[in-house]
Amino acid sequence: MTDHKTIKELCAQFTRIINEPNLEIQRVHAEKPAPIIGFLPTDVPEELIHASGAYPYGLVSYEGMWVNRADAHLQTWACSLARCSFGMALAGKFDYLSGLIIPHICDTTRMISGIWKQTRPYDFMENFVLPRQVDRPSARSYLIGELGRLKARLESFMGRSIADEELQRSISLYNKNRTMLRKLYQFHVRRPDLISNLDVFNAIKSAMLIPKELHNVMVSELLRVVEQQTHERNTDDAARGVRVLVTGKVWEPPAIMEILDESGGVCVADDLSTGYRYIANDVTENGNPLEALADHQLKRPPSPCFVNRGQDRLEYLVDKVKASGARGVIFLHLKFCETENYDYPLLRDALFDANIPNVRVESEIGNVSHGQISTRIQAFMEMLGGEEIYGS
Repeated sequence: MTDHKTIKELCAQFTRIINEPNLEIQRVHAEKPAPIIGFLPTDVPEELIHASGAYPYGLVSYEGMWVNRADAHLQTWACSLARCSFGMALAGKFDYLSGLIIPHICDTTRMISGIWKQTRPYDFMENFVLPRQVDRPSARSYLIGELGRLKARLESFMGRSIADEELQRSISLYNKNRTMLRKLYQFHVRRPDLISNLDVFNAIKSAMLIPKELHNVMVSELLRVVEQQTHERNTDDAARGVRVLVTGKVWEPPAIMEILDESGGVCVADDLSTGYRYIANDVTENGNPLEALADHQLKRPPSPCFVNRGQDRLEYLVDKVKASGARGVIFLHLKFCETENYDYPLLRDALFDANIPNVRVESEIGNVSHGQISTRIQAFMEMLGGEEIYGS
């Protein structure tokens, strides 16, 4: 990378990766052939895949035109994320994959794994069966065993063992990526005039689509330029905008963050699987690496997919609102996402009781009105504080 690239040019690299995700991973594969193992977002130990010598690849960039391709196999009330991923597979969009790991985080992912194996199998097909009640004493020992099982399956497929030292190096590499992305997120919070909502979320999502070695170089270069311009452009209006917290599963459609940018909103905190939840905590680099990966999973931010009475999701959201200075909460829900829909009434009412304004925005991959979403988000921004958008 050259020294004269601007922030806009550097961020455009992440956008290109998301818009054409297969091109970059296939280019890397051509230069250094190795199996590409996909995973559904995002509770999958990518470090294990990386340490095995394969390329981890997140199925997080969706082409809505293929959603209906899955209708012959899935109910139409299954979430569009699962239907689109499966529909794209049926259309041959993932034929470059050698394998796929599906985390069991909801009824839909449990159901789809068997159907996928029957209709569009890859050479390596595995489930990653996570504990539902993560606060139970047995959850940790069970998860260590499940990680060991997945490690053994990867070793069998790749024809080589995974040494602890190799797994620890992969953990260190991934920790570096998470650390830099958290730093970029904080730059966005402080200087949304330099790093927009779309910029930071594209940077995070693209990390799931290319090797971390390459992504770390790209993020490091962006951070260097952002730091330089932060010192050069220290303006009073830099943080203008309405600060909000976004909660949900994924930020789909991608135009959501563009709409938030155009509406004067600044996402200062989130718990999205393709957002901050993906980078929130690191894996311990000392000791048994499988135990460290298990602890990392169990300590991730709360999700409606898991029960954790020791880390209540409502308390987590309220604490995040207070710590981040958010003025309101946007519930970003995929249509037919049962886990989110079950939690929503209680969370909505409790946030109102805590005097935290909130709004629910429902989306669906491949079938959504951007105009309706834009109107809803813009109205919410104006309600929270139009003077922050338009000036006093």
